Amino acid sequence: MQLGGPRTDQPAPTDVAAAITTGAATLGHRPAVTVLHRQARYEQSGTSLVNWAAKGAHLLELDHLVGPGATVRLLAPPCWTSASVALATWWLGGTVALTAGEPDGVSIGHPSQIGAQEAGHSDLLLGDGLDGAPSPDDLTATTTGIPAWTHEAQPLPDHPPTAQARGDLPALRTASQTWSQAELLAVAGALGEGTLGIEAGTTDHLTALAAVSLRPLLTGHATVVLRGVPRGAAAAERVTTWI
Repeated sequence: MQLGGPRTDQPAPTDVAAAITTGAATLGHRPAVTVLHRQARYEQSGTSLVNWAAKGAHLLELDHLVGPGATVRLLAPPCWTSASVALATWWLGGTVALTAGEPDGVSIGHPSQIGAQEAGHSDLLLGDGLDGAPSPDDLTATTTGIPAWTHEAQPLPDHPPTAQARGDLPALRTASQTWSQAELLAVAGALGEGTLGIEAGTTDHLTALAAVSLRPLLTGHATVVLRGVPRGAAAAERVTTWI
């Protein structure tokens, strides 16, 4: 049985830094994000996800000068590593852009996106395997020479960065709209309780990213991601809702 749930002894967080702090305590070592491939199952706990987000925040701040007003372009399917990039960016007060062609800021790409003409150059490589490396299905020649997100972040401390998160800061940008941290937290919170199932390439990008990054921290329940497998592959995950 999967235990845990939203914290009822304190008000709902109004920025991502607060959501991370309360969510890490709520989830602990229970699953936050599970990704199912054709031949593999990758899972990250709440503690691990937050630790990677902290390491990533130090990487983005030190090497790429990410802070309030900065943009991190994220071209990747929903997975634990894309969740860690998003949380790291928001922790620092930056904006995640889900659109190709961003002229400024650091660009972080997944092998399924790298190589597309509209994707442009990627500064860091994002895999969704257990160690953050690309899964076997995703390895391509186009990723050669691009430093891996987890490899670069691994040596850095996992203590929280100096949080610059605020509810009114822009958090996520698509081609047509921008959401603040508070608005994105509301999107994630509205996705409901229990174990949630989403399908990479089917669930819209904004909802999918909110589901893997913020929702587990707000609810204390995992999000399960299907990549190239049918819903039947998640029979053992006890998914209560699909979107």
